[in-house]
Amino acid sequence: MSMQLECFTNRKKPSAMESKSASGVIRRRRKAPLFRYYPYASGSRSEKEKMKKEVVQLGIELSVCVAESMFLLCDDIRSMLLFCYKLWEENSEILLGGKLLRVMHCVYSKDIKLKQRVYDQDGVGKGSYQWEFIRTTWRDFTDGGIVLNELVDFIGSQDRSSFDDRLLSSAIKKYKQQVLKKLEDKLRSAKDVNGFARETIAPDASFLWKSLFDEEATPRGVETRAFRDLFQPLIDESRRPTWDMTSFRDMIQPIHSPYILGRDFAKEEMKEEVVQLGVELSLYVAQAMLVLCGDIRRVLRFCLKLWRDATRHQHRGKLVPERLLRVMHFVYLKYIKPKNGVFKYSGNKSVQWDLVRTTGTDFDHAAQYLDRLVSNLRVDGQLIILCREHTENTEEGLKKLGERLRCVKPVAEANGFARETMESSFLDLWKSVFDKEAKEATETLKAIEDGIFADLFLPILNQVAAAP
Repeated sequence: MSMQLECFTNRKKPSAMESKSASGVIRRRRKAPLFRYYPYASGSRSEKEKMKKEVVQLGIELSVCVAESMFLLCDDIRSMLLFCYKLWEENSEILLGGKLLRVMHCVYSKDIKLKQRVYDQDGVGKGSYQWEFIRTTWRDFTDGGIVLNELVDFIGSQDRSSFDDRLLSSAIKKYKQQVLKKLEDKLRSAKDVNGFARETIAPDASFLWKSLFDEEATPRGVETRAFRDLFQPLIDESRRPTWDMTSFRDMIQPIHSPYILGRDFAKEEMKEEVVQLGVELSLYVAQAMLVLCGDIRRVLRFCLKLWRDATRHQHRGKLVPERLLRVMHFVYLKYIKPKNGVFKYSGNKSVQWDLVRTTGTDFDHAAQYLDRLVSNLRVDGQLIILCREHTENTEEGLKKLGERLRCVKPVAEANGFARETMESSFLDLWKSVFDKEAKEATETLKAIEDGIFADLFLPILNQVAAAP
């Protein structure tokens, strides 16, 4: 660290893709994937501009958290400067490092240095609340820097061989939930400590971050002056023979690649999408059944056709049809059979039946591509490029179902269709679609499936068998 402090102004900037050499330290900038995660990842200019504004705001919020930390630590200037230095060092190879350095320098020079706090070489040391705070927040700050840099790279790049807008939007949302929310919760006790006031810090941070996508790096001279002014006490101490960083290094956790925009991020996000698509398909099945529930024979005819369409192709998997069967059985037993009694056929012409019959192709289309999605995502190492087209085809089928069933939705609601209530029941059912079942569990599920099939379809199958 001593050499790094001394040689900062003469150091050679590493290449964009060069990694830092430290135990457990990851590459600061991962190379863009050689394949496109989703093959239709263009996105509109307005969407890109909106995401850029959101990322700038993430940088501002992260900076406010850094400033709060500095106020919390400023009773021990040495610990505060060590924290700032390590945070800068972890981001020094990238654009983010310059932004954070200028934020830390601004806070230090305007709000902390003027209070003439004493720099104690011995510091408060191990076991202090300052060091405990650094230890517990370090992973959140470093994850925040890594992911924010990835977002800047991907959103600011014109290269379309990376993540698409849907995935980047999800990453922004998770950044707020998993990085900023954690930091804000841990910093809640620091509100107003040592004079911290968000309303004075945020405008300065906003000024420094607003040009994030308009410049390549902080001007060299500005960065050097800020570095020397901020870290001069550490530079002076590093020249002394008693300089020892062992305790501080031992406290800092090794840095590993965060989940957001990491290796498995795209696949896991796609799995979450599949669960939601499965729930949506189930809701349309329930809606169609409750539209027809005045005639149980027609309800069962609809369900049987849906089941047969979903299972007639040998190349299809069983996970999606199995869940649709359980959805139909659940809706039939809970919402239809208790109210409408036994199997019967009214024989009357039904406008609802004529309409529901037109949805067969759309149900089959959505189930087919949803099944392909599930099959692809259950294979370890399966490239996501094979999945996005299936997602869009599934969504297209669901969109058509929504359009066809919109006019009879009031009928379904009058017969007990309740989207919010059913959604929670179906969500638990679809969350297990990616579980790896043991052989015993599979055999048990097969027995359950056979029992459901008989309970649901035996009346109509018996009628067909008895027909002359």
